[in-house]
Amino acid sequence: MGRFLVVALAGVLAAAMAFVVLARRRQPEPTWEPGLEFNPDFDLTAEEILADIRGEAPTA
Repeated sequence: MGRFLVVALAGVLAAAMAFVVLARRRQPEPTWEPGLEFNPDFDLTAEEILADIRGEAPTA
């Protein structure tokens, strides 16, 4: 029973240390925007939305 407790405690400690190391390596997402549809400040009008549903490109 004592050996199991030591192994379990070592496993929990190793997992916690791995979590801390991985959390410190995490980088923020790049600011690249592939298009206006991913820009939260971009707001379509109702006419533009309907034209998009019909498949009409406004800048053809």
